[in-house]
Amino acid sequence: MKKNFLVALAFLSGILFSSCEVEFSPNDDWKEVPVVYCVLDQDDDTSYVRVQRCFMGEGNQYSFATNADSINYPQGSISVIMEEWAKYTDDAGHTYRSGNAPKRSFSFSYQLMPKDDGDFYSANQPVFACPTAGILDSTCIYRIRVVKNATADTIATAETTLISGDMLLTNPNSVTLFQFSGTSGSKKCDIRWSAMEDARQYQPVVRFFYRDFIVDQTVVPYDTIIRPHYIDIPCNSVKSNMRNPFYSTQLDQNYFLSTVKANIHDTCNKNVIDTVQIFITCCNEPLAAYLYSNNPAGSLNQDPFLYTNVEGGLGVVASRRRHISFRIESPGSSVSNYKKSLHDLGVGF
Repeated sequence: MKKNFLVALAFLSGILFSSCEVEFSPNDDWKEVPVVYCVLDQDDDTSYVRVQRCFMGEGNQYSFATNADSINYPQGSISVIMEEWAKYTDDAGHTYRSGNAPKRSFSFSYQLMPKDDGDFYSANQPVFACPTAGILDSTCIYRIRVVKNATADTIATAETTLISGDMLLTNPNSVTLFQFSGTSGSKKCDIRWSAMEDARQYQPVVRFFYRDFIVDQTVVPYDTIIRPHYIDIPCNSVKSNMRNPFYSTQLDQNYFLSTVKANIHDTCNKNVIDTVQIFITCCNEPLAAYLYSNNPAGSLNQDPFLYTNVEGGLGVVASRRRHISFRIESPGSSVSNYKKSLHDLGVGF
């Protein structure tokens, strides 16, 4: 018998070290299993939890996926609660909830949000939201509970730590500037930063700023229209061994220039803004393991596993930081390698 298994993937945008292998018997009767997704970021204004259903059973899973009643819990049938617990860390570095009761509890409210088209039901999707601007504590553990309202039973739980600490960008900096060095044809920009507690994977992104200068000759005197733009250029992701105090990656100049050119579709006069913004997005181990299990690049393993840290269900509850950024100056001289290379793209610089 073919195993029909539907797992509803939520709106994780986006990152192997430990995992749970989840196995289901293809001979089981139809069974409803909650699927929970939540990625906490203490820098966000609002925290979201996505809860839906997956199931085992005979039939066409694609038909099930396009039916809202099949994958969504009815409004009012479940509640989502987040508990804040004190954190204890043992000598081996493992963390646990501490105390007999949570320090605080947060209730999430039901709301509808638009969803992109795809195999799953793609009208408005239900999510649970809670305002958390400036109130999450990186020294604590957060536990998500999904409660079935009819019976008051907790049907799924999961917990996560937050990524804590302050990051230092050591290169580029105010002395080295954002520029590329090395031999002709293989110039690189080294990006180096300090480690964050509980961060398991990092993804630097360079935001390149520029402005269009458009002269409107339909009016006298001529008017100049200035339109600001930016292009985000992702660098290679870097896995953490949780021991190194610093991590680094390299941004290739040819890749940087080709990405800029590919995202500009006109040749009007442009001005390079003499700064870039470098974001260092990072995530903790549950999210890193979940993303790796869905895309184990280069793996020869022919028996893929499904990672989850949700008890009583599937999905992932994890944390990330995506608002850490640094503004770095770039060379201001028009004869610098940086400015000349952008000019040679032929797109208006």
